[in-house]
This record gives sequence, structure tokens and C-alpha cells, in this order.
Amino acid sequence: MLAKRWAELVMNFPKANIFLVVLVAVILGAGAKDAEFSANQRDFFKSTDQHLNDLIKLENEYASDKNIMVIVEPSAKDVFTRNTLRAIQALTEFGWQIPYSQRVESLSNHLYTRVDGDELMVEYLVSDESTLSDQDLAERRQYATGKVGVKDYLITPAGDIALVVVALNLPQDKEGQAAVEVVDYVKEHIKAIRAQYPDVHFRIAGQVAVEVTLPEIVETDGRTIFPIALVLVFLFLTFVLRDLMGNLACIATALVSILAGMGAVLWSGVKVSPILANTPAIIVILAMADCIHVMVNYAQGLAQGLDKKQALIKSIEVNFSPIIFTSLTTAISFFALNFSESPPFAHMGTAAGIGILYAMLASISFLPALVYYLPSKASGVTVFPPMGGLIRFYQPHANKIIAGFVAVMVLLGSLVPLNRLDDNFVEFFDDNLEIRRNMDFLIERISGSVVVNLSLPATSKGGIYDPEYLALLEDLQNKLQQSPNFRSATSLLEVMKTLNRNMHQDDPDWYTIPDSRELASQYLLMYEMSLPFGQDLNNLVNFDRSESRVIVIYDQLSDKELINLEAQLKLWLQLHEFDTDSAVIGSGNLAFAHMQFTNVNNLSKGFVVALVFISFLLIFMFRSWSLGLTSMIPNLFPAAMAFGLWGVISGKIGFGMSVGITITLGIVVDDTIHFLAKYKYGREQLKLNNYRSVEYAMDTVGVAMILTTAMMAITFTSLLFSDFVPNQDLGLITIITIICAVLVDLILLPVILLKIFGDQDTEPAGSGQRAAS
Repeated sequence: MLAKRWAELVMNFPKANIFLVVLVAVILGAGAKDAEFSANQRDFFKSTDQHLNDLIKLENEYASDKNIMVIVEPSAKDVFTRNTLRAIQALTEFGWQIPYSQRVESLSNHLYTRVDGDELMVEYLVSDESTLSDQDLAERRQYATGKVGVKDYLITPAGDIALVVVALNLPQDKEGQAAVEVVDYVKEHIKAIRAQYPDVHFRIAGQVAVEVTLPEIVETDGRTIFPIALVLVFLFLTFVLRDLMGNLACIATALVSILAGMGAVLWSGVKVSPILANTPAIIVILAMADCIHVMVNYAQGLAQGLDKKQALIKSIEVNFSPIIFTSLTTAISFFALNFSESPPFAHMGTAAGIGILYAMLASISFLPALVYYLPSKASGVTVFPPMGGLIRFYQPHANKIIAGFVAVMVLLGSLVPLNRLDDNFVEFFDDNLEIRRNMDFLIERISGSVVVNLSLPATSKGGIYDPEYLALLEDLQNKLQQSPNFRSATSLLEVMKTLNRNMHQDDPDWYTIPDSRELASQYLLMYEMSLPFGQDLNNLVNFDRSESRVIVIYDQLSDKELINLEAQLKLWLQLHEFDTDSAVIGSGNLAFAHMQFTNVNNLSKGFVVALVFISFLLIFMFRSWSLGLTSMIPNLFPAAMAFGLWGVISGKIGFGMSVGITITLGIVVDDTIHFLAKYKYGREQLKLNNYRSVEYAMDTVGVAMILTTAMMAITFTSLLFSDFVPNQDLGLITIITIICAVLVDLILLPVILLKIFGDQDTEPAGSGQRAAS
């Protein structure tokens, strides 16, 4: 028998096993020596992602969307006080000193146009507050709080909060490092400016500030999640095994598995994202499940009078097939994450899968070999009573138990539609983080969170001056404003209409599109000749004036609403006979929405593929179609139950939730395999009838199933301490699923086995002796 030969080989050459397992782990782990942290939200996309490439195309044509912002909130609740305006002026001047600064926008340098005689005057709105009278300030306050493109962007309509925006052109070859450099530079300056203006509150926000939070989270999670998981595992093992040396042997097994799994992936040069960073905690948890099964059966062998070596051989033999197959099924579910549209989840799946397979090898070789040399007894396991007696309670209530589970499934299944697909990159961060609070403040008080860019081609070079083209921009603006979530839009249209009004003595009736292409061209030429440094129109028009960009800001939109908005915009383009291949819609928010939809669809395919592989693997393992198909019931029920419960708890299907269902498939199969393996062992090796085989399985593996489930549920709570919300969601949905799974495996599965294969105890009640494990 292969299992017995393997067990004897391990225990006859324990030192060699320990050496080889450690050596291979160290070689694989060397891949982590040059690991880098991810500091770019675009690392969540594949390089071939069409929607991301549309955004990059827009940035190359016009200007980068990367920015950092400073929110200015005066205690007086009025931005147009001289003290606050001086603070904004100081921030504006500082903005040009920020590394990689490309453009600075604020109330201080916003362009204020007017006509003096025949001359077009272009000046800053508030370049020097000391030169303006109180009446001037009042007029400019009224202008700013009512001007399209200024209100809801640089100032609130109430005039109580302002924004300074610095557009950045970060070098592609070191974008993450450059982003960190920028944020550190800004934070240091804000400390100084706070001291100068104690009556003004400053908050740092913006895309780059959000992105650099990623490596900070990786570092923080590295100091919290993994240590917390390790401590929880150690405390749990101490309670269960009451064996310090055994605990250390189990933890050593987990550590070599982490080294192998993480190192193998990092050899490929991938960056450590917040998703990949929680993989060590996952490997620890799943490696411990294997270790607990080995240690429980080892302790039971000692309690039956076997010597240490024979108890370890017996434990390896009994757990050989279950550990191999549970590890394979769990690894398959993690490898299925390679169906994900987001590379970090694929990286996590690969690292965890390799780590799980290495834990499989280490738990049936390295662990028993190490325990052999340590004064380990795992005596605490013997205090847990066997669970086979529950079968006598299940038998007379079998129909009620099945009906109860079916009722629960129907109830929870009816709650599944409460779930909705929704995600937002800002909401990836826990609301206890300063950047999350600042971004929420920005979204609630000043500007929306969703930015959509449209690049609209004209019919020829210089075609953006045509009144027909400008009329299309006006029609588009009217279309955009119909959305209840619309906040503001910036485009060439606003510039041209403002100039036309200026050239007609600021008569509001002339706030219209210029009458001719020549007139529009002259207006824009005069305007651009008057522009100061850094205030050109390159962010709105391309170099040959054949295309222009419309920047639209919306309040919070769900992924579905955002994709529907894109469909409406594409329909508008088609109706107005735009070349939809030339017209580009680009948005980081939109790219995330599409990726999430694709991610869920792809992971659904991955779930099905994993389920098929696992099903055939179980049929092969049990060499029985009936047992293999029966095992699918306790494998599918927990996921369905968890989905229904999630609809009540949250209802939001984000990144963490979308991968959680896939990876928990492999985890919940573990208990089913261990239970059915012991059941099959009872029937085929011990020649027990069906009833006694179910009872034997409950006796030998029931305690270990409860212990592993409790251990995983407790230690997966470590993910709840992450500041990265997808990690929290992953931890919570996993806890819910594995708790549902153990209830199904220890209650419904035994009843199904009794009903399908016969539930009668052929021996008189109480007269039979339970088979020794």
C-alpha cells in the first residue's frame, strides 16, 4: 500500500526529509529577495485591458489624469477671506515646486477674462488679494461660486471650501517611486503651512495620494495580519494540543510552505500588492488544517498504546490520501483565480496554490519527522469526546433534518438577488484611514468621485472651431446634465462661450457659440496669446486642433450605472455620426467597472472549471460515482448559503467577495473528503456496515473537522484587521462559508449517507463495539 510505504520511508529517514523540505523551501524563497511593493492602482489591470488603454491614449493625447489635491477648509466657512486666499496663493506657488508637476489649478490662478476697450484681458482670479477691494472680492466670489467649471471643482457653491489641484506627469519607468516622492514632499510642506494658517484646515487627497496608500497598507498588513494569524494559530494549537513542541513543529511546517509559495511567485518579478500580501496568512491557516489532522490521529495513536514512531506512521497512513486530495482540491480552487481579470488575484491564487501543495508535502513528511525528534505528545486532543453517538440522534430525525436544510437553502437562496455588483477604488480603503476620510470629504462636499473623459474628433485639422462642432459639444453637455448624478463638465465649449460674451461687453445674452469658424479661431488665438505659463489648453485640445476633450464629473455611481452611462454616451456618438473608433471614452472608474464585471464572469467560469476538476478528482479518489456525486451536495450548499447571508450582511459584490466564493470551494471540500475517506475506510478496510461506517467517520474525523473549522474561522478574522476592504470581505465570506460547510458536513452529509446507502444498524443498539481508529 502506497500510504504505508510512504509513512515508513518518512520515519525511517526523518533527517533526510527535514533537510530536503527546508532546502527546497529556501531555494524557492530566494525569489522574494528583490520583491517590490505595488504603488499604482493600474497594477490591478492587465496590460492588454482595452479600457485602461483608452485612458492612457487620452492621457498621451492631452494630459495625465494623475493628480494630488489639497482641500482648503477655513474655520470661518468662507474661502474669500484674505487670510484664506493667501493660503491658497501659497499652495498654488508651492504646487509648481512639487516634483513632476505639470499643471496647477486653484482659485488663485484660475483665468478671469474681461474686455478693456478693444483688448481682451486675461488675468488670474485672485493673484494678489491685497490689490483687490472688498467689493472686488465680493464680485469674484460671486463669479467663482456660479461659474461652470469652477464651482463644484475649485470651490463649493456655498463658497466655504476650496481645492488646489496639481496635475502630475510621473515617469512610467518609476511611477510608484515617483508617486511616493510626491506625496511625501506635499505632506512635509502641509505641516509647515498649517503652522502659518492655524485657522485653515488642510486635507491631502487625489489619485496619487490614494495610490501610495497601497504600499503603506502592504507594510501595515505585513505587521498585523500575518502576526495576528500566527498568534491566533499558536493559541488555538496550544488549547487543542496542549503541546508546545507540537505547536512549534506545526508552525515550522506552515513557515516553510509560505517561503515556498511566496518565493515561487516572486521569482517571476511580480510586485507585492495588498492582495498578495495576505497570502502568507492564508497559507498558514490552510497548512494548519493538514497539521491538525496529522496531530489528532498521532495523539489518538499514542492514547491507544502505540509507540511514537508507530503512532506517526499510523497517522501518516490514515491521512495520506485525504491530505493529498484535500490539498489538490484546495490548490485547484486557488489556481482558478488565474481566470481573474485582475493580476494581483491571479498572483495570490498561484502563490497560495503552490504554498498549499508544499504544505501537503511538508505535513506528511517534514512535520512527522520533526515531531519524532521533539518531546511531543499532543495530549490535549484526548480530552475531546468522540462524536459517533450523534448518529443515534440523526437516524430517527433524518427526514426532518433534510427538510430543515432544504428550507434553509430555499430561504437563503431567495436572498441571493439582494447582492449587487458594485465597487469603487476609493472604497477599497478602510474608512479609518486618513486618505479614505479625505476622499469621502472631497466627494461629499466639493466634487464627485467619478470622472469620465471623452475625446471627440472633428472633421479636419482646426475643425474644433466650427460652430457645428461646438454645437455638438453643447448638445452633449445638455445630454450629460440630464443625469441626476451629474456634477460638472469642463470642455472647450465653456471657453468659447465665455470669450464670445467677453467680446460683447460681457452681455449675458452673448453667452453663446461664436457665429463662424473664423471668429472662434480669432477668439481662441487672442486668448492663448494672453495665457500665462502653465495655463494652456493642452488638457482640453490636441496639438492640431482636430480633437477636444470633455471632462465630466459625476457623483457616486455603481458599476452597473457607470456601464449604462457609457452605453448611453456611445449611443449619442452613433446618433451624431461620430466615428466611434476615433472617439474615445476613457475613465479609471469605468475601467474598474468593466474589469469587475469581467472579473466576476471569468471567476464564475473558474468556479465551474474548478468544480468539474474537483468532482472528477473525488470520483477518482473514492472510485465511486455515487460517493463522488454525493460529495457535491455539501460542497455546493455552503457557497449558496453564504451568498444568501451576504445579501443580508452587505449585498455588495466587490473584489474580495468575487474571489471568496471561488477559493472557499476548495476549502469546504476538505472536510467532505476527510469525512468520506474515513467512511470509505470503514466500509472497505474495516468491513463495517453503512450505519457503523458513518459512525466510525464521525468518531475519527468529527473532532478534527470541528477543530480545523474553528481554527480557520478564528484565524481568518486576521484579515478583518486589514485596512484594505477586499481583504476584509475575503476574510468574512470565507468565515461564513466554512461555518456553513462544517454544519452541512457534520449534520446533512451523515444523514444523506444513511438515507442513500441504508440506515439500519444490524447489531442490537448499544451492543456493538466501535471500530478502533
